[in-house]
Amino acid sequence: MRQWHRLSMMALILLVVLVCAESSSLQGQVVDDKGQPRFTKAENGVITDSATGLDWYVGPNQDNNWHEAKTWTENLTVAGGGWRLPTVPELKALYQKGAAPYNMDPLFQAPGVWVWSGQLNNAWSAWGFAFYNGLEGWHSLDYGSGRLAFAVRSHR
Repeated sequence: MRQWHRLSMMALILLVVLVCAESSSLQGQVVDDKGQPRFTKAENGVITDSATGLDWYVGPNQDNNWHEAKTWTENLTVAGGGWRLPTVPELKALYQKGAAPYNMDPLFQAPGVWVWSGQLNNAWSAWGFAFYNGLEGWHSLDYGSGRLAFAVRSHR
């Protein structure tokens, strides 16, 4: 009887450990109104947003000026190409206060928190979005410190 009790306790502890491990891998993941993950990531790194129908791809570098970000997105050939810089409203739609460390779904695994948009403010500056505080702002087109590029397109 004592051995049975020990085995039961070990099984219970193992079950708790497995459940905790599974839930921690989804920590911060954004879900839709049905409780399903809003974002899915393919093996090629393309992230699909089921709420907007957009595909996303996160740039590999943290320090991009606007020109570098625009050139990178336009030349991106992953999954057939057709990429562009996002609009500010598209970036705002990714913002989820409290989701993962950077207020966006952890699938994005972004190396930073300020992302360029394709929208110019004037001839020398462009708009972007700061995921650390949920605010839009603009910077000089030549400023690159801590600035990221996300590529976006309609889902194919």
